Amino acid sequence: MKSLTHIISEEDFLKLAQEHSQHFLKIYNFLHGERKEYTRRFYAYLTEESEELESFLDDHCARDNKTWYYFGELVASIRNFGKVAFILKHILNRYPTYNLENEAGEFLTQAQNVLAFFDRSILSLFEEIKNESLRLGIKFPKGTLKDDSFREIYPKKRLPYTIDKEEVACGQKIVAKLATQYLRVVKKFEYFGWNCGRCHLKNLRDVVPSKIDEERSRELMALVHNLQSTYDHYIKHTPLESEDERLKRLRGYISIFLHLLSLINWLSHFYQRHTHKTRRDGTKHKISAIIDESEILDIIVNFALFYVNNYLEKGKQLVTDLLGKYTEVDTYELKVPEKLGFHLRPASLVAKLASYYGTKVSLIVDGQEYDASSVLSITMAAGLIARKGYKTVLFRGDKRVLDDLKLLSEYNYGEDERGNRTALPPELSYLWT
Repeated sequence: MKSLTHIISEEDFLKLAQEHSQHFLKIYNFLHGERKEYTRRFYAYLTEESEELESFLDDHCARDNKTWYYFGELVASIRNFGKVAFILKHILNRYPTYNLENEAGEFLTQAQNVLAFFDRSILSLFEEIKNESLRLGIKFPKGTLKDDSFREIYPKKRLPYTIDKEEVACGQKIVAKLATQYLRVVKKFEYFGWNCGRCHLKNLRDVVPSKIDEERSRELMALVHNLQSTYDHYIKHTPLESEDERLKRLRGYISIFLHLLSLINWLSHFYQRHTHKTRRDGTKHKISAIIDESEILDIIVNFALFYVNNYLEKGKQLVTDLLGKYTEVDTYELKVPEKLGFHLRPASLVAKLASYYGTKVSLIVDGQEYDASSVLSITMAAGLIARKGYKTVLFRGDKRVLDDLKLLSEYNYGEDERGNRTALPPELSYLWT
């Protein structure tokens, strides 16, 4: 049986590459025209043309061919910088709408400097693209792009707001849920060890990619994107949003957090894929000669991650404040774990449950309050409960936590009378993860 894949010669492929690369190569001529400030529309066009050409090259397995491999890596690198430049330009354009004007500080100045580095990198990569194209035998086009095609499409003007605001059902619960989700992102961030400060240049390679990489950034992005979707679905354009200006500010923290994470993701991809790992045929060293990888690491850690930390912490202060207003507080009387009381396993589950929501919950024994999110505090209360022979105790705090605690108590806090672990209902599955 004959193979369905037809092998063509490098000479025949050159003819195809000549045809498919012309729009992309015109960008080189545009970049060498009169220097101007590039817009999001330009970066979007650059990314689109890079992806088109990269897709063509991948369809023909160009990066499995020694002759064409480097050309493909250059195109992919340009695509990367087109994406990060677009993201950063978007942040700069939209920053006034994030309601964080008083916190701009040096961020906007540093962002402009980073964007200038991206522009220089794109130009340097195109210079190498020209050299490589000529080596391969690709003829450069004579035309360029029209400036008019890239006028900024984000004006500092807006239509009057005329859409009726929608009433939000159970708005208090939704804000509390959103704030709790935000705190879970903070915990994941801390778990990854990303809540660090600025790092000396000589130590950057100890951080990326051992601690900071595109896989972890994608995981965080998914969580933050979910936050944004929850806000936009339930809170945006509601009377609740108008009545509490802090909510729009929270939306701003979520947005800038998401975009900076995207910046980390794409730069980590570039570093890991095109410079850090040993590429065949010495390509890694060729790309590194064009783009200083220490600059990339510096931007990842000392710009993007630094400001992610900065805005995340300020957002954390805000959501803690919001929880104080939007949390429904109640008191439940719940049974003590049968036979063994609040020993390590049930105490750990209660503490994990209380911590999961990020709100204050107290275990009350004889009028004394114990922190329900602390295993040590619960086990201290357990001694008093055992001595007094109490069969029930009081829990006071966030009603969402109390509802889950009530369900947990119905399953005897996850163990049988001998202290063996038992199954929990699906609603409490997060306690075993």
